[in-house]
Amino acid sequence: MQALGPLALRLLLSAAGVASITLVAHKVIPGNPTTVAFAYLLFVLIIASTWGFVEACLSSILATLAFNFFFLPPVGTFTISDPQNWVALFSFLATSLIASRLSDKAKQRARYAVERQQDVERLYTFSRAILLLDNTAPLPKQLVQKLAEVFGLSAAVLYDRRSSEIYRAGPSDFEGLHEQLRDAALNGTTFSDSQHHRIITAVRLGSEPIASIALQGAQMPEA
Repeated sequence: MQALGPLALRLLLSAAGVASITLVAHKVIPGNPTTVAFAYLLFVLIIASTWGFVEACLSSILATLAFNFFFLPPVGTFTISDPQNWVALFSFLATSLIASRLSDKAKQRARYAVERQQDVERLYTFSRAILLLDNTAPLPKQLVQKLAEVFGLSAAVLYDRRSSEIYRAGPSDFEGLHEQLRDAALNGTTFSDSQHHRIITAVRLGSEPIASIALQGAQMPEA
């Protein structure tokens, strides 16, 4: 429900943008249909690249209706007298929707590429941190602390199967997970809770589980 507020605001701003272009092109600086259609299309592409396809789709539909009503004869109605204008209208709608979809996908791919690059950088930082561990504290404790620090986890818990010790790190804490940690370390099972961004999985040496780890946070790279 919390995500509906920003989305509703973006949709409102998208509609306001179409209305502003219509007002300027119809009253302030009258333009020909070709120029107006280009202005609408450019606005839709900006919306798609800035926010997303849903907002761009609404803008496309509203721009098509406004273009028909205010700029295609007979002006002031949704009726189109010239069959060629029907072709122009639906060509504009199809072009704006396809272009906005492609722009949205390009934006998603760029965001994914940035996230993968950040994952690689964090893995590199973690591998370097492992090489710098010392004997001032137990090795498992240092490992889980570095894991939480590098990946920005809110909580990380490591269970050592051999000693039955539990090592914790992060500003938050897991409670009541001892049985799941023990089961993961003994049987190699995995537990996940996507709602709270939690996962408990086995740590293996070869095919044999030797420990288990519980992680909470949204910055861990996908397997």
